[in-house]
Amino acid sequence: MNIVQYLNRINYSGKPKKDLSSLIELHRSHIYNVPFENLNVQHNVMVRLEKNYLFKKVVGNLRGGFCYELNYLFCLLLLELEFDVDIISAQIFNEGELGPEFAHMALIIKFDGKNWLADVGFGDLFIIPLDINYTQAQHDGRNYFKINNLDKKTFVLSMSKNGLDYEKKYLFKTDKKIIDDFLEQCLFKQSSPSSYFVKNKVVTLPIKNGRKTIFNSKYIIKNRDVKSESIIKTQSEEDQILEECFNIKINKYSD
Repeated sequence: MNIVQYLNRINYSGKPKKDLSSLIELHRSHIYNVPFENLNVQHNVMVRLEKNYLFKKVVGNLRGGFCYELNYLFCLLLLELEFDVDIISAQIFNEGELGPEFAHMALIIKFDGKNWLADVGFGDLFIIPLDINYTQAQHDGRNYFKINNLDKKTFVLSMSKNGLDYEKKYLFKTDKKIIDDFLEQCLFKQSSPSSYFVKNKVVTLPIKNGRKTIFNSKYIIKNRDVKSESIIKTQSEEDQILEECFNIKINKYSD
């Protein structure tokens, strides 16, 4: 892996160290510069959870991806930087119901006697890593988060916009997983007619005070409490938004 090229992709300046400040800035830079998107699924181009493929797609071709792609690639970067990092499985809450094992991938980074939760592939979640064992609310500059432990290895992540009303986002276990554990769910998300990613087009990035998103035929910008929506009427209009607002080139869907 070309670390310099990866760091340039996420607009990370300087030389990262194996410390908390570097981890925070790497995570933040990744979130703000690499979009969460499922365009490959929408264009019937299969995702491969392989190091060289993902590096070419995300770094070389200036693309984004969904959780398995982005968190796995970020894990590989952190390993290159000599962080102690594990892939973990998470089960997503959907209207209070808990989804299947391996439906989401996140990361655990261990150093200085603490475990940190990292996730650059959820779409709209925390901007900086969270201390797993901190029992109070943690604020990432945008939202509030709480991590409650059910047992020594099982935790629930919740999110709040105001610090009062929390919504459960996912349950995760700190047991180390390998990439092959996620292949079945990754295939399901790309190919099943019931998959959210097959049924919906999603491209999203945070901005300073909000978020910009393509959701199906809508382009949505949230800036603080102001939300604007416009209908994307043509493919050329969508391509223009992808290139100008997300830096995604229209000829980079295929291998």
